[in-house]
Amino acid sequence: MKILALDQARHGGWAVFDYEKKKLLQYGVWNFDNKNYEFPKAVAKIEALVDELIHTYGIGAVFIEDIQMRKNAQSFKALAQLQGVLVNLFVKNEYLYDIIPPSKWQNYCGARGRTEKERKSGLTAVTEGRASKILSLQYVANRYGLITDNDNLSDAICLGSYAIDNITIWRSEE
Repeated sequence: MKILALDQARHGGWAVFDYEKKKLLQYGVWNFDNKNYEFPKAVAKIEALVDELIHTYGIGAVFIEDIQMRKNAQSFKALAQLQGVLVNLFVKNEYLYDIIPPSKWQNYCGARGRTEKERKSGLTAVTEGRASKILSLQYVANRYGLITDNDNLSDAICLGSYAIDNITIWRSEE
């Protein structure tokens, strides 16, 4: 079975895995910036892209990252709307899905409490303005040999890694 893992937002990432072989197969990113896409249009584009990925790769289950309230209530509201649209897509098409709390995959990949861990680990690589994402990028480089500076991509891959290693998918035999 193939699974799809998503780091969903205007700037997002996706990763397709072979669930049984625990192998990363394909991955990519999208960018629907606010300069060129009003938010409702970006959401519609993301929904269509996710549906296309599901069909293109024959996806059996989708895993998305849960949202969490941080400092910006507007961002939280926008992410909640996007999550609702995606869940609606999954439910109306009877796609198997789960929503993973960020703390679950971050703990699994060693990417939680990043600032303190980065200082203690002595990591010297810095990603322009996003030092808090270094450990997710580092995990992807170490496990899959994929060097990227795109933390949306690395977060999607980390989420998928957590799913293939920690979530049991039961399929009924009809």
